[in-house]
Amino acid sequence: MQARYDFPKTAPAVYKAMCALEGAVMQHPDLDKKLIHLIKIRASQINGCTFCVNMHLQEARADGLNEQQLDLLCVWREAQVFSARERAVIAWAEAITLVSQTGAPDEDYNAMREFFTEAQIAGYTLALVAINGWNRLVLTARTVHPVTAPQATPETASVATA
Repeated sequence: MQARYDFPKTAPAVYKAMCALEGAVMQHPDLDKKLIHLIKIRASQINGCTFCVNMHLQEARADGLNEQQLDLLCVWREAQVFSARERAVIAWAEAITLVSQTGAPDEDYNAMREFFTEAQIAGYTLALVAINGWNRLVLTARTVHPVTAPQATPETASVATA
């Protein structure tokens, strides 16, 4: 994949504003960092941003998130490892990421209201605005190359073919 443009260089003021939004979200005192990790990963999965999925999974693991939850996030509706609170924010992540299809349904918003204040809902929504923006920047600019699989070794090759 060839880079199309380098958005930090071609639009430095806008890039700086995106970084400021990201920083404000991460410093928000009323947001649960675990939930931010989950929504960043889920939005990036939906958007197909390999780089962001990989990066946010690494960050989540470094912050001690539950491995089983991370492994099952792509099938969270069927997995029984998420609390009602986590399910509400993951559903909101999907609704906002796919807003042109979902219209941000009242059902998902009302589920958020069961667990979060309006300020927290706004904060999680802004976190979703940020990650969806980053996904779109990375994917359209192609400034970050996708993650590649490690080279096969004789040990891993036998496992892959088994």
